[in-house]
Amino acid sequence: MKRVGVDEIADELYGLDPEDFTAARDAAARAATDPATGKAIKALRKPTAPAHAVNRLVRDRAADVDRLLALGDDLRTAMAGRGGDVRELTEQRRALVNELANAAPASTRADVTATFEAATADPELAAAVRSGRLVRPLRYAGFGALPDVSAAVATPVRPAAKRSAKQPTTNQPATKQPAAKQAATKTAPPGAELDKARQRVLELAGAADDAQRRYEAAVRVAVEARAQLDAAEAERAEAHRAAREAHAEAEKARRELGRLERS
Repeated sequence: MKRVGVDEIADELYGLDPEDFTAARDAAARAATDPATGKAIKALRKPTAPAHAVNRLVRDRAADVDRLLALGDDLRTAMAGRGGDVRELTEQRRALVNELANAAPASTRADVTATFEAATADPELAAAVRSGRLVRPLRYAGFGALPDVSAAVATPVRPAAKRSAKQPTTNQPATKQPAAKQAATKTAPPGAELDKARQRVLELAGAADDAQRRYEAAVRVAVEARAQLDAAEAERAEAHRAAREAHAEAEKARRELGRLERS
């Protein structure tokens, strides 16, 4: 009989609906032949709604998720100055992230969007998302400290190999450059300045994405508030009309009462 490990059980559990997770996890823990394995299974955490939505998309739309992660590889390569159009790749990323997020429940879309954007910013985050075993969403705009992946994924994962074919070479022996090329190199900006500038572009792109999401959320809130205000205004106008009519009827009744008392 083949021994089933924690990773195999986790792959099954995190493909289930959240309401079925706890019972299935506990049953798998009881069925484990090894006490340590049973304990590890029992410790698996139930995913939040956004994490579950991402896990489902990883399973149901694996090709699109892989394409998005490959775009992330290409975008990081372009940001490092090793080929590729940063603006075009950023637009492709935004379109694909929106397409995936729109396939998730509306209440989870902001977190799903942030999670897929984070997956394109760092290989470790990409591996966490691609595992399909998230327990909570990720958020990382490309600057600052990376989120704690161990707290966001059920079991440890390893970053996958680069999906882009364009790779820097780090172990090639140095060769003597022609004099003209050496002169050009001396006039080029230092590598540290280039790295800093590229990092700044990445930070601003992430900040722009966050700002765009906040703007869209604010527009939705404003539309809803306007609808509520219009409804309240209509209710106020109707109440005012009803009050005028009631006052008129009351005045008419008083006059009639006075006439009867005088007669």
